[in-house]
Amino acid sequence: MLLYWIATKKIKTREELATMLKRDSSTIYRWLRAYKQGGITSLLTVKKAPGKTPHIPPEVREKLIKKLQEPEGETSYGKLQIWLEKECGSKVSYKVVHDLVHYKLKSYLKVPRPQSNKVNEVAQTNFKKKLWEIIKVMIKYFGTGQPVRIWCQDESRFGLITMRRAG
Repeated sequence: MLLYWIATKKIKTREELATMLKRDSSTIYRWLRAYKQGGITSLLTVKKAPGKTPHIPPEVREKLIKKLQEPEGETSYGKLQIWLEKECGSKVSYKVVHDLVHYKLKSYLKVPRPQSNKVNEVAQTNFKKKLWEIIKVMIKYFGTGQPVRIWCQDESRFGLITMRRAG
């Protein structure tokens, strides 16, 4: 519209153009300067801001991705931070490592679930081996053609009395 109005000489001043196009007069000046310097292609090019440079360069980021994909993996962001400094020469903060790994790469650390020191390994393996046999016997003697439901009490909180609220 700017070039059309100038070519037809319907609008003569920059202030009138700014009013008609609902833009600031400095914007109109910048558009006209771009048109005079580079023509229509210069006026129509969309410039993109370069953005902030990443804390971790792309080649180091690739090494980090490979490190996270290893089967043994890493157990803490602090250890990853030290690894980045020693192996790749990138000194970054804990927060940068955490945000990159957790939010951007959507990767999770390889942390084993905690296990009680009172656990009886032999009892666990025996239970796992015999469980299916026990279920088969239960289905044989108690099954009436209906599905058999197996309930486990571990962490199920059957005895918990919850507060009832108005629905």
